[in-house]
Amino acid sequence: MRKERIANAFVFFTVAVITYFISFNKGLIFTTSAVSSLSFWSGILLVIPTKFFKVILSVKKTKAYWISFGLYLFFHVTLYGFFYGIILGLDVFIPVVSVSYGVGIPPSSILLLPYWESLSPALNIILFGYEDVISPFITFVGIILALLIGANIEKILELKREVSKRKVSSVLIGVPVIGVVSGTSCCLSLPSIIIYFVALDVGVISSVLPILASPIYFSFVWYGLPIGSTVLLFENFREMNKILQRLSKKKECQVK
Repeated sequence: MRKERIANAFVFFTVAVITYFISFNKGLIFTTSAVSSLSFWSGILLVIPTKFFKVILSVKKTKAYWISFGLYLFFHVTLYGFFYGIILGLDVFIPVVSVSYGVGIPPSSILLLPYWESLSPALNIILFGYEDVISPFITFVGIILALLIGANIEKILELKREVSKRKVSSVLIGVPVIGVVSGTSCCLSLPSIIIYFVALDVGVISSVLPILASPIYFSFVWYGLPIGSTVLLFENFREMNKILQRLSKKKECQVK
């Protein structure tokens, strides 16, 4: 099964590369960019171990799950760009509302293929001068994080019920909650984004700490931190499962 998934992923990546080269034909770029991106992210999806999805999708999905899943996904995909634009003062008010579909010009080096796939094609939304760009990477990571947050919320509520029944320390709930908050705030990475833009504008900071104004730092913030959030939330979820299993075993011992 694993080999079959890897083989299918290889096919998707091959299609992504082929359509990348075809995208140099500007007359086809709107179509080929969409096909290339869809193929690339389908390949990434297949590379992710099935155990990951089995674990996070195995939770009982109550109203709390769907509310937390929906709210986070809506914020991450739809409001993410607006949020940064307002906080950082990157946008100015103008009486314009528009929605457009755009693509990026394919990079000359195939080594930059993942970067191109992460940004193109994109849906550009301008709402009274404030701009949001819904790109493939933001959408893909947003869905993964929303699934993890929904699963973590369900486990926290389950843990709360078990703690109430057994009258054990509430620290068992507090630690996982901190994990969820850390995971979401890590993804937002607002302080890091602010540092990046300040470093670009203030020459002194750039000269002292050039890394802050470099594409390397921005890549770490924009791509690395959301991926780090995914790992953190997944580990937090697994730890809660272990705690619940220990509480369950303790209950069985008491019954015996």
